[in-house]
Amino acid sequence: MFARATAAPGPEDAAPGLAAVPAWASVAGTVVAVVVSATSSLVAVTFASNAAPTSGLHPTLYLASALVGLALAGLLVLRRRHALAVCLSASACSVLLPLDASAALLALPWVLATGAVRTCLTAAGATTAATAASLLRDALRDHEAQVLVTIDEQTRVLSTDPTAAAYVVVGLGLLGVSVAAGLVRRAQRAAEHARDEQQAQAAATAVLRDQVRRQDERRLIAREVHDTVAHHVAEISLQASALEVTSAADPQAAQAAREMRVAAQRAIGELRSLVTTLRSGDTVTGFPGATLDDLRPLVDRMTADDPHTTATVSVTGGRGAAPTLVRATFRVVQEAVTNARKHAHGQPVDVRVDAGPEHGVDIVVRNPLSGRLSRDDAVEPAVPGTGSGLLGMHERADAVGGVLSAGPEDGEFVVRAHLPWVVRET
Repeated sequence: MFARATAAPGPEDAAPGLAAVPAWASVAGTVVAVVVSATSSLVAVTFASNAAPTSGLHPTLYLASALVGLALAGLLVLRRRHALAVCLSASACSVLLPLDASAALLALPWVLATGAVRTCLTAAGATTAATAASLLRDALRDHEAQVLVTIDEQTRVLSTDPTAAAYVVVGLGLLGVSVAAGLVRRAQRAAEHARDEQQAQAAATAVLRDQVRRQDERRLIAREVHDTVAHHVAEISLQASALEVTSAADPQAAQAAREMRVAAQRAIGELRSLVTTLRSGDTVTGFPGATLDDLRPLVDRMTADDPHTTATVSVTGGRGAAPTLVRATFRVVQEAVTNARKHAHGQPVDVRVDAGPEHGVDIVVRNPLSGRLSRDDAVEPAVPGTGSGLLGMHERADAVGGVLSAGPEDGEFVVRAHLPWVVRET
């Protein structure tokens, strides 16, 4: 049985979830396990066959046992993924055939490393039975066929004659080494899992810190917007109201002042929405237009302000669109129309929007190119541009996975955008 003692688990590659080991160490561990189990099984069958004349077993059984032992040794290459199946199969064969329990002892640590408590107890019980059966067979054979007996070849006198206690000690020692190796692997696996959880918690903490920092930045921006931009726009609204009253005798001036006042008040409303959004961190809080169905009133207001602007809006299933899609659509339409009016003042502007769950949102805004690019005419933009309008529209489209193009087409400047449909979360 000393062959079985050497079959105890040795240093091999780690179980799944344990610290990584070099590839050569993993292969070497598998080779050692297979060679040790095969050698131990052949030794056990050889000693058992020496007792064949007195045991009454057919010699063919020993040949079959040797082949089964070699097969079990080969199956040890699967002990990582199928540890329980290999352990139980090897235990059953060790009980039924004149084999040792080396294969079961080598597979048991992998069951203990990854299995549930009930599974571990089942595998440990089967391995204990296999070890006890193999040692009992060895103890019941004649001295010449016992593995633990040492005989002097010259005098044919017993050098060692192990007692029942010796067999118990050997069996407990083999099981103890196998179980200890399994518990060590299980502890290493638990430690690795704890390290993974610690790293995940550290990553989550870093994300939370970043969110807090961004929220602080948003609050700072909101405060600056409220203290500067909103104050100046409110002053413009008040001055436009005063101009509207003092220009009652001039209808055109009064109308221009009224439009200025309405636009300023609308800007104040959107600035308040922006400030609320920045402070709360919600990308849709306070947004004027909760669904795509609100796009039509927005376009109607724009066309009412400018007789040169015409619009065709078709929206189906607008209430099912996600807030991110609603915001992107509103902003692209507003920015495209504003740019057209700014660079082609007094020229006709055509707005077409077609939105639906089947095809997404398609936006086309076009105006004649003469007012925008002609160098011969003295037409200048109504309001100096900053050059960020097209960039902002591209960013809005990219944010929802859409595409946007802008440029001259057949004497017109055309802005085209396609935004994929995003369903509102319930």
